[in-house]
Amino acid sequence: MEIKENEYSIEFSQEFTVPAETLFEAWTTPEQLKKWWHPMQDSLTNVQNDLQADGEIIYEFEKNEFRVTGKYQQVDLNEKLIYSWDWDFSNDLPDEKYILTIGFENKENGSILRVKQEGLPGEEAALPHQDAWKTALESLKTFLDGSPSKNNSVESDEGMNDRSGGYNELPEQSKVGGA
Repeated sequence: MEIKENEYSIEFSQEFTVPAETLFEAWTTPEQLKKWWHPMQDSLTNVQNDLQADGEIIYEFEKNEFRVTGKYQQVDLNEKLIYSWDWDFSNDLPDEKYILTIGFENKENGSILRVKQEGLPGEEAALPHQDAWKTALESLKTFLDGSPSKNNSVESDEGMNDRSGGYNELPEQSKVGGA
């Protein structure tokens, strides 16, 4: 996994042994998404993914502590998604709004997933998102490939209390991934 970071966005790429079409299905099909994506140690109960421009995204979770909503800005089947990514919390945490760009690219012997998350207020705010994306993409890799990534360039810091891959945030700060 590669990570590029600047003040307001973070980018990730992950290689998979499956074609981009299979990767796209795992990212967008409700039943597959429910099997691999568990942010903040929660499980999806309802997924609405209207895969068209202006189509709605609604993800609801078992614990009812938050939900994710959004709207597709661009949908190129099996190639690219751009959408708003809004976290609505039922507790005292402030709601958060981002833009995600997800690329699905075929390559020899598999595919590459590219993720860009925009709208972060700065580097410190990006840290829990980095770790959460790392966890989510590893979970997706295990789901699709049956094994964890061997080419992971993002490592946990030594000596950290490792709740989400190295950054020592509170569980409610881990926004994207989770196991």
